[in-house]
Amino acid sequence: MVFTYAPAGLGHLRVADALQLSLPKTFASVVFAPEDKAIESIHRLTSVHLVARNITEWVQRGLPQRIFTYYYRNYLKNHTNGLAKQFINLIKSQKTSPEKIFIVSTHFGLAHQLGSIKLELEQVFKKKIFLVVQVTDDSPQSIWYVDTADLILCPSKQTREGLLAYGRKSHLRPVRIALLPYPVNPDFALKLDSSKRANRLEQYNPESDAKVHIMIPISGAAVGTDFFIHLIDKLHRLSSRLVFHVVCREAPFTKNFLKVMRKKRFVKLYSAREYFQTVKLYNQVYSRYTISAEITKPSEQIFKVLLNSFTLGGVFLFLAEPVGRQEYDNLNFLRRNDFLTKAGDRQRCFLLPKGSHTSAEYIWQQFNDGRLLTKFQKFQRSASLVESTSNGAQLFWQKVISMFG
Repeated sequence: MVFTYAPAGLGHLRVADALQLSLPKTFASVVFAPEDKAIESIHRLTSVHLVARNITEWVQRGLPQRIFTYYYRNYLKNHTNGLAKQFINLIKSQKTSPEKIFIVSTHFGLAHQLGSIKLELEQVFKKKIFLVVQVTDDSPQSIWYVDTADLILCPSKQTREGLLAYGRKSHLRPVRIALLPYPVNPDFALKLDSSKRANRLEQYNPESDAKVHIMIPISGAAVGTDFFIHLIDKLHRLSSRLVFHVVCREAPFTKNFLKVMRKKRFVKLYSAREYFQTVKLYNQVYSRYTISAEITKPSEQIFKVLLNSFTLGGVFLFLAEPVGRQEYDNLNFLRRNDFLTKAGDRQRCFLLPKGSHTSAEYIWQQFNDGRLLTKFQKFQRSASLVESTSNGAQLFWQKVISMFG
């Protein structure tokens, strides 16, 4: 199994990590992570710069999306920049010769590029190569239709149908597109032991003096760092119970943010230069501490709502302003499955109001008036829908092995 990584944020890395952790032990795996500074720069520009962000959101819908996808797909296919040589050297460096080669891609750019050289690679290795693509947001953006893929997996019926409709309308090669629940890190699905379960209850209890552990992951493009600085300061002034676990990648554009965070005694800071190591740090914090809430964007992080509330990752999510169409689509996933409703016993997410001070007051109110304690005790997760179960990573491998194994 060849897992592909691209320097374009942390989302696709978290999904690839979840799939790698769930890989059956009978399979060998290796990571293919070609460096591409252009992808990293473009990702940050379109995430942070307001004009570039607006342009990006404009080309993610309707006719602009179809035009952009057509030219961008062709660009990716025709700009592989020595990718074949790097891939061949990687496989040949392994101790054993594989019977089959599976490429698991959680980034559409690398998927299109590797798909375009798949026949060339098969001729070199004299083996069949399977390209499996996992869509990393519940967003049917047409660029995710990789017409050279053997299988595309989507986290919802809406996304699957959207991609199928696009493929037919664009007269592209038919691709098998399957619906499976979103692949959540299997470690996050581990049940809390009795002491950690009691501790999480105490964190939600407004009459307790137990420390409240809040996770704040900073996106790969470092969107909203000023917002988080002011939010953390305001929350700390509201309650000294709050302890913040901030995970952030070390980069030139996060240098000042990291400097500010290191000065705050109520902040536990975790940072690394490498993208993948940053993801690992995030996982380690959840393993070491009993986290009760996470403040994040509505990125791929929102799919932790699929977990039972008494699991390692079964926390409440406070969602900041969406960036990009995919995050608005993720919010729609939450609404369809009742994770964002104000009524009922399934709410696990809260949309933050505009402004760091108003958001801080809103968050503390949820803790301080006992609402989170009540919701935590009453929470019920329905597994009646295919897309709302929490074992998507394991089902991914069952699907792949049954089809191609």
